[in-house]
Formats: sequence, structure tokens, C-alpha cells
Amino acid sequence: MVLSHWKAHCRSSSPARQGFTLVELLVVIAIIGILVALLLPAIQAARESARRASCNNNMKQLALAIQNYHDTFKRFPINYGGNNQYNTTATGRSWMIGILPMIEQQALYDQIRFDQPVSHADNTAVSRTVIPAFLCPSDGYSADGTLDSRANVNDSRAINNYKAVAGGNWNWGDHAGVIQPSGPWPNDANGLDRGNGVICRNGDNQRNNYNKVATVTDGTSNTFFVGEAIPAWCTHTWWYWFNGATASCGVPLNYRIGMGHPYLRAQWGDWGRNYSFFSLHPGGAQFAMGDGAVRFVADSIDTTLYRSLATISGNEAISF
Repeated sequence: MVLSHWKAHCRSSSPARQGFTLVELLVVIAIIGILVALLLPAIQAARESARRASCNNNMKQLALAIQNYHDTFKRFPINYGGNNQYNTTATGRSWMIGILPMIEQQALYDQIRFDQPVSHADNTAVSRTVIPAFLCPSDGYSADGTLDSRANVNDSRAINNYKAVAGGNWNWGDHAGVIQPSGPWPNDANGLDRGNGVICRNGDNQRNNYNKVATVTDGTSNTFFVGEAIPAWCTHTWWYWFNGATASCGVPLNYRIGMGHPYLRAQWGDWGRNYSFFSLHPGGAQFAMGDGAVRFVADSIDTTLYRSLATISGNEAISF
């Protein structure tokens, strides 16, 4: 009886278990919020670092493919303007087609009907084939690798985040009259078909646009060969097309990027101002040099230096 009474007393005298007070709960939530705020930028930075490294590898592989092409054919690949048409009847094709066998895409290369226009069913199918090696993982505006309203055909095609460097001369938009006094086309501002870089558009099939290591007198380690592009900001960006696989350094790097995606997307057909290089890597863009090295170029690069790095034989004194 006494023992039973003692147990009952212990139970009745034990303090009741309490949950968190409102103040304590708010403190815990605030601490969690602070930790998330501290960790999220680090996580995002780590993810971007991984994406940038993947992009770097893509560009290096393209530069090596260009070198392998040169080893095979004794010249660099070139854009071919074909029958000089800018519509679906055109037989033109880009330099990127030439390197397909060098990036393990021989089967796709073999599907192309080189004697037929882009409107041929086989060629249309090839031009809509997404090639992961042509895409930058940091570009979230074209995740599936295709976009509509592509230049000269006005429909959906497979896109590319990498373009050959046409040179540093330009004659349209806000940067008309940009020339260099030397190179394959001295004092010529036509950066489309008379580019002073390694691979210009070459819409009229000029033999003077064929280049090889010997014509890169500035040195392959001092010359941009391939740079980054954002297809959602320029309709002249689809890898099959001779008018969609090059860009000019005559327009400054990441020009008008501060205007934001909605503006640049709305202006994607303004080729005089966006036939150039863009990147979504914070602070600049990556370029593959002719020797296969990949360099990160800051948005703040001096414009004259930027254009000089795009020429193959400008004889400029470059410190980079």
C-alpha cells in the first residue's frame, strides 16, 4: 500500500513535458535560414565550376578536332557557301560538319547529302540532330539543344554554343567600320565573308578564306579559334549552317548582356549587334586557342586586344 502510494506521488510530482515555445521555434527557423543563405552561393558556385569545366573540355575537343582535320587535309575546316543562297534551297554547310568524323560522329556525317540543299529530308534530319559536344551546360535557355526561328530557314534546328572566330573586323550595327591594316583582307570591314580570323562565313566561297597553320603567323597560341555563343540571343546559331557557326570579335564580348535575357531574346534577329560571342559563365567567356589551350576572357578585356586576338596575321604585339 505504501509502495503504491509512493509511485503515484512520483507520477503526480514529475514535471509535464513541454514542446518548443513560439520564440524558440522562430529562432530555429532563423538559424536554418542563415545557414541556407550561407551555403547556397557556395553550392551554386560549385555547380557552375563543374559546368565551366565541362564547357572547357568541349572547347578543347573542338580545337583538337580542328587540328586533326588539318593533319588530314593540310588545312583548317571552312564554311562552304554552296550556291550562295540564304534559304532552304541552299547547299551551304558549316565547318562543324567537316569535323564530325573527328568527334566520333562519322555515322551522322555519312548521312549528309552534300549534293542536295538543306531542304532535302536527309539533310534536314541531320541539321536537327542535337550534338552534346556542341552545347555548353551553363546555357539554361536552350536545354533540349534545339530552337525555333533559326536564321534563313525560320524553323527549328539543332543549335551550338560554340562558334569559329571570323576575325576582328566588322561593318554593321553599333560597330561599323572596324578594320585591321593587315591580314588576309587588310582594311576590309566585311567581317562576314572577308573575316581576318581563322574561319569566316565565306558565303561567296573565296579561296583566300582557306587557312592552314602557316597562314596563322600570329601563332596558334596567340589566336582565338573557337568562342562561346548563346543561341537564344542570336538566330544565326545552328551548327549545320554556314551562316550559323561563326561570330566576330568586331562586336565586343558579351555586348549588351547587362540588358538581360528578355531584351536579348527579343532582339535575337538583330545580327548586326549579336553576330558575336556571348557566355553565361559569370564575368566573361571561354575561348579555345589554335594550339588547343582554352582561356577564360574577362568581360573587361580591352577591345583592341580582344580584336587582335581574333586575327590570324595581324602582326600585333599581344600580351595576354
